[in-house]
Amino acid sequence: MIKVGVIGLGNIAQKAYLPVDSQLQDRFEWYLVSRQAEKLQYLQKKYGFQHGTTRMDDLFEENVQAVFIHTATSTHYAIIKKFLQHGVHVYVDKPISENLAEVKELYQIAAEQHVLLTCGFNRRFAPLHQAFGQLGTPHLVRATKTRVMENQSPQFAVYDLMIHVIDLVQFLMGSSKVEYVDGRLREQDGQLVWAEVELTNGDASGVAQIDLRAGANTEVAEVVSDHGVARVENLQTLTRDHDGKRTIQSTPDWQKMLVTRGFAPLIEAFLRAVENDGPNPVAPASVIKSHTLCDRLIQSMKVIK
Repeated sequence: MIKVGVIGLGNIAQKAYLPVDSQLQDRFEWYLVSRQAEKLQYLQKKYGFQHGTTRMDDLFEENVQAVFIHTATSTHYAIIKKFLQHGVHVYVDKPISENLAEVKELYQIAAEQHVLLTCGFNRRFAPLHQAFGQLGTPHLVRATKTRVMENQSPQFAVYDLMIHVIDLVQFLMGSSKVEYVDGRLREQDGQLVWAEVELTNGDASGVAQIDLRAGANTEVAEVVSDHGVARVENLQTLTRDHDGKRTIQSTPDWQKMLVTRGFAPLIEAFLRAVENDGPNPVAPASVIKSHTLCDRLIQSMKVIK
């Protein structure tokens, strides 16, 4: 049985990953890692995981073949590099790093070691977002994410929230030919109010937006093509207009939220790739593209005060 480590048992791990991991214990042998012994013991008991340690390096002694990294972004580079250099497949939450040079270096190491470095862009794997593929080549792509009232610095917000909508837009546009056109943001007292990025691939236009003081928590993605207009709201409802007809599709009541949000399909895709020596389910070039676009926004943004 393949051994898989999970490093970091904070909020994202507990909400989005451990519930899925725990259902795969018949296929994988899981090793949890946390510096907090009480939390480690509690989560092992809650989900029935047999193995846990407070020492990350114990994973090397156990010869794990893959790791999930759910630690703070500032720690990603050193941890990822260490495991890649030991020939271990790595899955990590976005962003891989806020330093573009580090992102590129880590993918180079992964290529040299012939192992996976998979970034957790779960929205690509949301079932209703996958349905956009039925519309053919898009003309226009837009994704917007809003918050009721959230205080984040511009750089943190770009890599914490903006990266999701930037990645989704460039992914739906085909990624490889996508280029940065323009970017702007508004900040107030050092906190981001809203941000917007415009992209193109030569044939289509894309816009990614976030607003942290919108008075509502929403997430909307829209694609326009020869086959109509499709709009996904909060990853749960797909509305499609074509030839004067409107169809509305909602996620089934029985479908688990972690499937709806794309986490479960992405986790499964990564583990299948590890099992079968398959291709990276989140193409490295496309991940580098998303980090590059975020870096471009930070470096050349127009700030509206």
